[in-house]
Amino acid sequence: MNKKILLAISSGILLGMPFCIPSLYFVIFFAWVPLLWLEEKTINHQNSYLLFNYAFLSFFVWNTMSYWWVGKAQITGVVLIILINSLLLALIFWLISRSRKTLKISILFPFLIIWLGFEYFDTWWDLAWPWLNLGNAFASAPKWVQWYEFTGTRGGSFWVILVNIAIYFLLKNPKKKPILRTSGIVLLIIIPLLFSLSLFYKTEKTNGSLCFALVQPNLDPYSEKFIPEKEEKHFRDFLKTADSICRIQAVDFLLGPETMILESIDENNPNKSLYYSRLLNLKKEYPNTKILLGTHSNINSELYNSAIFIGDTLAPQFYHKTKLVPLFERIPFANYLSFLKDYSLNIGGFKATYSNKSDQNYFFSDSIAVVPVLCFESIFGDYCAQRVPQLPSFLCMLTNDGWWKNTPGYQHHFNFSRLRAIESRRDYIRVANNGISAHIDSKGTILAKSKWWKQTVLSGKLELRTRKTFYSQHGDSIGRVSLFIGILLLIFVKIRITTQENVKRRP
Repeated sequence: MNKKILLAISSGILLGMPFCIPSLYFVIFFAWVPLLWLEEKTINHQNSYLLFNYAFLSFFVWNTMSYWWVGKAQITGVVLIILINSLLLALIFWLISRSRKTLKISILFPFLIIWLGFEYFDTWWDLAWPWLNLGNAFASAPKWVQWYEFTGTRGGSFWVILVNIAIYFLLKNPKKKPILRTSGIVLLIIIPLLFSLSLFYKTEKTNGSLCFALVQPNLDPYSEKFIPEKEEKHFRDFLKTADSICRIQAVDFLLGPETMILESIDENNPNKSLYYSRLLNLKKEYPNTKILLGTHSNINSELYNSAIFIGDTLAPQFYHKTKLVPLFERIPFANYLSFLKDYSLNIGGFKATYSNKSDQNYFFSDSIAVVPVLCFESIFGDYCAQRVPQLPSFLCMLTNDGWWKNTPGYQHHFNFSRLRAIESRRDYIRVANNGISAHIDSKGTILAKSKWWKQTVLSGKLELRTRKTFYSQHGDSIGRVSLFIGILLLIFVKIRITTQENVKRRP
């Protein structure tokens, strides 16, 4: 096999390892080295698109290793995800190489600026799918990245790129001050680790605590959960379990998973729903218990994947999921790709029809705020952290990971929750239909969790905090700055290339 193809495949495998085997997160520190070597060998090739081809192969391997499990739910979806992401990442890497060649500079600056800028862009455009942001590789190693409270995962991506390029330059010129440069690489890894450990062992001020209980029904999404005829039984079982919990212990917050109520509740007249009325009866029986669970809801024919909260006033509050899964929950670029609706998931009779409008950032009752996070939203650190108020609060994620069966998908999705807890320094309660439900503290430590694919009731005490982290206050500042400078850089490169071509054409 061609040596260059082997280099491309090697980088793809190394990049994919942390995302399919979470314990191999450290591999990300040298995963880019083969591809950087390949970039160096092809930069002056007469075919300027040769690197794009090799990069596409590398990223195709990376995406396939990281996303194959999506095929458990939708084959068309996983094919589109892998192809689109691979093409986009190959284009970004090609632009990085093109920029450094045109400007005759080291690859470090364009790599940092353009890659980090794209990662940020990939959190808010219509095909937002930031699963493979490099900083996510440390999701299973929260002790390594406590400083995400300042930078979010973009800081992790910055770290990964710096270390990879440092290792690449050392291997490229091994005889040039090897001891000094090796020491530099060690320090580049050790200093952030030591800072992270100092943050991990630092005591966080608390502002009280409360008791919670969550119910994991463990309903198979293919054969049980989204069968309308079974909805009545499922909800009756939930209420029975909830009642037994509240009779035994004083529960401040009773929590249920995403789409616990399958019927769409009319937010303008919720009392029309028998399911809501029965939930309200449970609340009246235990007036000191606040209830939060997932439901479908609608306002004037617009359908939402929602969380419903009943606090002290008995008036329901609704939060609408705003970060929807492309294709599965909404059609990206709907004006042009509406035909893709035929390939979307059927969720209890609703097929990729959700709206993503929401005016609610968090629920508030009895001086306590709870920030709802619905499934896919847990990948968006910037979005989650900036909704956390400077009030005694915690985050609560409602999810259904059963679509992916027993694969690396649900495991890595679970670990993202640990990063979100660090970024906002809040306790994080994860309520799953099936998958893993858990209580995670503000440092990403798992205090309690359910077993995979097992009906569970989990209860305990969580700590409340009011401090807003730098990341909660300012969001993804690294990403925003990188995107802005990256756009300017690419415009400048385009002008430089155009100017050079015009000079060559002159007689």
